[in-house]
Amino acid sequence: MSRKLKRPPYLAGLIGLGVVLALILTFGTSQENRTRVTSGRIAPEKLVLSGTPEEQAALRQLYADALKNGEHQVVVYQAAVDAEWQPLWAEFSKTFPGIEVVYMHLSPTGVTDRLDIETATGAHYADVISQPVNVVLSIAERGYLQAYTPPTLGQLPEKYRGADDQVIFGFSKVYGLGYNTKQVKAEDLPQSIEALLSPEWQGRFEYGAPGGGAGTTDVALVNLLSRGRITWEDFLRLRDNGRSGPAQEGGVITIAQGRASLAPWVYLPPFERQQKAGAPIGIAYIPDFTLIVPFGQGIVKEPAHPHAAKLLVSWLLTPQGQKALAEKSATLGNQPNAPSPSGYPTDPAQRALAEPPPPTETVVLLRQVVPVAVDVWQGGDLRRAPDRPIR
Repeated sequence: MSRKLKRPPYLAGLIGLGVVLALILTFGTSQENRTRVTSGRIAPEKLVLSGTPEEQAALRQLYADALKNGEHQVVVYQAAVDAEWQPLWAEFSKTFPGIEVVYMHLSPTGVTDRLDIETATGAHYADVISQPVNVVLSIAERGYLQAYTPPTLGQLPEKYRGADDQVIFGFSKVYGLGYNTKQVKAEDLPQSIEALLSPEWQGRFEYGAPGGGAGTTDVALVNLLSRGRITWEDFLRLRDNGRSGPAQEGGVITIAQGRASLAPWVYLPPFERQQKAGAPIGIAYIPDFTLIVPFGQGIVKEPAHPHAAKLLVSWLLTPQGQKALAEKSATLGNQPNAPSPSGYPTDPAQRALAEPPPPTETVVLLRQVVPVAVDVWQGGDLRRAPDRPIR
């Protein structure tokens, strides 16, 4: 049965027309999609689940409670295009018939504005927030999320539990060194950030602008600084030797069209889409250019579908959910021994080289690094840089 996404009407019946118009004007670029509800429902004991018997029992109870309370959907606000996540949400709906995922693509900055409006109007639409490390903890700080400890936590490392369990970092997005295969051979790729900054590659690489909404380059700079791979002075070299441009899908298209030979920290899902479409691109997971950005999930304080929200957040942490993340959305689960997306290193030692600082520490470091980076990339200098290493 096809689960092709369709666009549902917005919440005109829940809030006044003036608020609807304000939302449209404010967030006209957001995307709203839903997976089609699978026909009917099944008895909880017939669900095909993974995890320990206790974890499966908890999931069955959440499913039963959701259906008992008429919760046939769960609304997710996340910072990624819907095409990346449709297969994952379809897998959730297949696992839990009768519950669909309504997915809204909101930028990291747009999601906080949306929550502000929902709080002011009392029209609560969101159930689950799923945002990158540079955004999600600030949402918790603003008091929008409730504490929830999923029964499926298992062996999730403590560092992936944030804000007293208001945020659970269930997965991380994956980035590598993208390149145009017509312009660069794999064996000729730079093997370090220092090699990239050499005259050989001057003017030949492009990356997302620091301080941008995606935050990819910001997290990359934090990782490199914290590992001693670059210094503050290298910000100037990175700015002058390469060029900043679009991030995410736009960065992939840049190398696919040959406008740049290399793209450090290129995002895996759009890379895979463009490569399958025949673009002459490759990706290499060289430690200095390999990045995993933790994404945190939180349940809002007044969700419209509380049991369904808990079910989704809990399912993502199960072996079944972690496998679906890798296979359906080219994403790395944060549970120990989670499957790797296709092509991503499976060797624990190699993966450890890309391991970022803990999310709570990353946020602190970002507050030090981003103002300096923005100054530099706007043509300034390093006067705001600390006079000591950041870790």
